[in-house]
Amino acid sequence: MSQKKVDAYKSRKGQRNKADRKEKVLFGLEMFAWAFICVVIVAWIGYSAYVKVTGAKADVVQNTVMDTTALDNYISNLSANTSDDADGADTDTDAADKAEVEDNTATADDKETSDDASAETTDDAATADADSTDAK
Repeated sequence: MSQKKVDAYKSRKGQRNKADRKEKVLFGLEMFAWAFICVVIVAWIGYSAYVKVTGAKADVVQNTVMDTTALDNYISNLSANTSDDADGADTDTDAADKAEVEDNTATADDKETSDDASAETTDDAATADADSTDAK
């Protein structure tokens, strides 16, 4: 009987080495899987926070419309004046600038006059309606 016990012990000892190796490999894979899951969770939280922070800033869009014709004219006049000073033909641009200013003033005066005329017509009509109501 003792020989049977020795043979059984030796067979279990050989199988134990294979089982230990298999257990170590499975434990390593399990630890890798847990580490991968943790990295994915941390990355997901970081990405969500990043999207939340940058998404709020990206949604705010502000459009500004500005008429820059006056600035463009001013800059072109400055560049024209500096080039004319070098050429000595400053009188032509001054006369053109004065004519342009007079045209703009005349246009503005025409608009004010037409606005005043329409306002007077409206006031006259309202007065006539009030007079006719009083007469009744």
